[in-house]
Order: sequence, then structure tokens, then C-alpha cells
Amino acid sequence: MLPNTFVHLPDIGPVTERELWDSGVHTWEDFLSASSLPDRAERNAGQLRSLVAESQERLDEMDASYFSDALPRNEMWRLYAEFRDRAAFVDIETTGLSPDSSDITMVGVLDFQGYRAFVQDENMEDLRGALEEYDLLVTFNGAAFDLPFIEHKLGRMFAQVAHIDLMFPLRRMGLTGGLKAIEKRLKVGRPSALSTLNGFDAVLMWRMWRNGDKAARDTLVRYNAEDVLSLPKIAEIVYDGLTDRLDVPCAKLEPSDLPDVTLPFDEGVIERLAEMKVRR
Repeated sequence: MLPNTFVHLPDIGPVTERELWDSGVHTWEDFLSASSLPDRAERNAGQLRSLVAESQERLDEMDASYFSDALPRNEMWRLYAEFRDRAAFVDIETTGLSPDSSDITMVGVLDFQGYRAFVQDENMEDLRGALEEYDLLVTFNGAAFDLPFIEHKLGRMFAQVAHIDLMFPLRRMGLTGGLKAIEKRLKVGRPSALSTLNGFDAVLMWRMWRNGDKAARDTLVRYNAEDVLSLPKIAEIVYDGLTDRLDVPCAKLEPSDLPDVTLPFDEGVIERLAEMKVRR
């Protein structure tokens, strides 16, 4: 989709982009070879051709930050096909909602090689170096929560990385609510025993582990892994759905081959969590 995109150029909005597509200018190559352009693009054709050529060069260099700076926030999803092999899917667990009064307990990072957990008092100091390996981050509600929370606690680290927050393109598709509700609607599931857990359970599991329940630690990590495992599947649904809505000829996204994540969890922990909530 990215080589079909023109809304990252100055003075090119969705209307002009649609005019380009309708006139047969479907790609950057078409733009550079076109003998004429729709009126709104023709007025500044020289500068636009220069920027389109630069776009080709930046994509050849896999410069995600260039497109991240240029694209409108609601069009960041267009980066996905070209950069998903250089992407990390990220989700955090915390002791509360405010970074001023709460801590990060763990950060889950998934790529197409596998899943890694960065846990407080274990290996959290390795998170910055790990995230520097990627050109693109994919989250759900990460723009408002996960990434600001990480930077509040660990310092700035995302200035040069592109970010797709799936919550916003999902809303364009009429899919609102939390991640687990959207997973159910899209039939992107997790093991039934873990599907009953939520963010408050993650806080309780952290406390249980701190009080000596090792099984709670393993179950918390698996819970987090299930959160990030759904993100690539949802990202594909978003990309395919929004590309179809644009109705422009472009290559379809090949389904990804996700690694298996077979981390242990303890159903006894889930039962104890249910009992704790009843007592409350």
C-alpha cells in the first residue's frame, strides 16, 4: 500500500489522492511517468515529483521514520506491509493506570522470530536495546498508554521509530471497545482459561508472585503473550480491510507465519483469582 500512497505529500489529501488513483496514477512509478496529472497535483508537479522520487529512495533504504513523520496519524497503518518484518508487537503490564503512581511490571515484545518478556527486577534493563532492533512498533492503545508509560519510566526511546496504534484504524472499521472484545468479534482468540482474565487480574497476579506464588508469574507472562500474539492477526485484518475500502490496485498482504508460543500457565492461579474477586 505504501507505494500507492500520496497523502504523505504536501497539499495532497484524500480527495486529491483519489483523483490520482481515478486518473490511473496508482503508484509512485505512475506518478513519475505520467504526462499529466489531475489539476490539484499539476499545480505543484515539479516539487511533488521530487518528493515522490525521494519516497522511492527512502523506501529502498527502509526508512520507516521518514514515512512516520510524513504520513497523517490516521494513515500509519499503510506502513504495515512494507515494514512488518521489521516490526515489534508490544504490550505492557502495570500496577495501575498512571505512570506517576504505578510501575511497569513487564513488557511483552513479539516479532516473527518469537516472544520475549522483559520483567521488572529480572531483565527490564534490556528493553531499550531490544526495541532499538525494530523500525516499527505495533500496539493497541499504545499511543496513549504503553509507549508514554515506558518513556516516563525508562526515558525517551521512540523518537525515531514508526508506530501503528491499531485502536484507531479499528475504530474506522467500526470496531470499538477493548482488545479482548475486539478479539472476540474478529474471532482472534486465546486459550479459554485465559480469556476470562483482564488487566486487573494482571495486577493481582503480580502481587501474588511478589508474595511467593511462582505459578502466578508464569501465568502473568502467558497472559501478556496472548495479548501480543493477537496483534499481528488484527494488524492483517486492519490492513486488508482498509486497503479494500480504498479500492486501488495494490498487492495483497500475504498471511504471516507466526511462531508458536507455548509458555506454561497454571489454571490454579486462574481459580484463585476468581475466588479473590468473589471475596472483594
